[in-house]
Amino acid sequence: MIKQLEVDGVPAVLAPVTGEMHAGLVFRVGVADEPLVRRGVTHLVEHLAVHGLGDTGSHVSSSTGVEHTFFHVRGSAARIATFLNGVCAALRDLPAGRIDAEKDVLRAESAGRTPEPRSMWRHGARDYGMPSFGERGLDGLAAEDLHAWIAHYFTRENAALWVAGDEVPPGLRLDLPEGVRQPAPVPSSALPVTPAWFAAHGEELAWDTVVRREARAAVFANVLERRLARDLGCEVRTEYEPRASRTARITAVVPDGGASVDGLTGVLAAMRDGRIEASDVSTVVELTCEGLRESEGRGRRLPGQAFNVLAGRGVRGVDEAIAEVRSITVDDVAEVSAAAYGAGLLMAPVGTVSGPDGWTAAPGSSASAVSGRTRRARRNRTRRLVHGEDGVSLLDGDAIRTVRYDACAAVLAWPDGGRRLIGHDAIAVPVEPALYRDGDAAVADIDARTPAALRVAMPPRDPDTIPQAPRGWWPNG
Repeated sequence: MIKQLEVDGVPAVLAPVTGEMHAGLVFRVGVADEPLVRRGVTHLVEHLAVHGLGDTGSHVSSSTGVEHTFFHVRGSAARIATFLNGVCAALRDLPAGRIDAEKDVLRAESAGRTPEPRSMWRHGARDYGMPSFGERGLDGLAAEDLHAWIAHYFTRENAALWVAGDEVPPGLRLDLPEGVRQPAPVPSSALPVTPAWFAAHGEELAWDTVVRREARAAVFANVLERRLARDLGCEVRTEYEPRASRTARITAVVPDGGASVDGLTGVLAAMRDGRIEASDVSTVVELTCEGLRESEGRGRRLPGQAFNVLAGRGVRGVDEAIAEVRSITVDDVAEVSAAAYGAGLLMAPVGTVSGPDGWTAAPGSSASAVSGRTRRARRNRTRRLVHGEDGVSLLDGDAIRTVRYDACAAVLAWPDGGRRLIGHDAIAVPVEPALYRDGDAAVADIDARTPAALRVAMPPRDPDTIPQAPRGWWPNG
């Protein structure tokens, strides 16, 4: 039985468990809250808050997600109190001497990851599109930026606690700054039409969708996994990710070469049309109910209940959750399937030139160019750079890429003069001064029209990688 209470003004959920005691402190802040120019700030705060807090008698972990950041600890009540007290103390007084070292740690971690691109194609270069971007903002973050981020998000009113145990650990003090509850961002959209598709840079085949957050959507995700594995003959990974906005993201990832676009979309279309095996639904329902019972006994439902508290929803007992799952029918799953198909985004392997019937290509270019000074590329008469009062456009044949200054997410700036403007829709315009006549003047004009707050200072590039005009260019080219 989950009990609701408060600890030092922080809402908390408590439940007895079989096994080791554990607890967690969650804040309603994640990468979706970060502007592109500050990408990585939440992760950096998380790392600094736990530095030096682990010991041999407890297991600690922390994580920065899309909407939430949490700190988790297993061990005795005393060790739980010591760890969470230490997190709160660090948030009040960050170890500033560790900032540069932790930046290096995050850069090393990032070097081993490949961001998934689907978030960017669906949402652009803001809010829920941020998982597609690396932590570009790390270099420009100073101690005052971290303190401001903590004052806004890592506060008593924007936190929740869960405790899997018989009581709140004696001595636990959640000494956090005062603040206000921060709602999750409203998801933006870079897709004018769905279902949509785009071609990736690799061989992976994947699909995602956004549907209403509910138990039958979670059941649909698991039924889809079973159906894909059976029909495609390969291991397929699906995931159901609930969001604070009463929606959920469902993803399906097929291993490289595991299936064709037609194979994946064929299964999705069949389920959309209601061709769903009743045995798949009943099996998933039973497995889900068993999982809920097991999770209840081990305290695994508590983090989700704490997240619900932060989103303004009530705590749900396990019997209520199980009753909802048991009521799900084939027709329910079919309804979710139809909604999921309609909102779908397909990532096809590199080289794919056309999408499935009824799927629209996601926009990879802009509808129009800005007005302003036009500079032709040297040795390339079809390529033109236009910069003016409203923004910058790159015209290459019939393709247009435009970033307007009033919809610019960031300007990546290299010491050699290279610039890359990234729009809210994730469309980017590279500006390499050596490739255009009077290119330095174009860069100066762009710098004068873009706020310094949007500029991300990039490290020097290897001279051999800086684009240069081909030999033999003509001065009026």
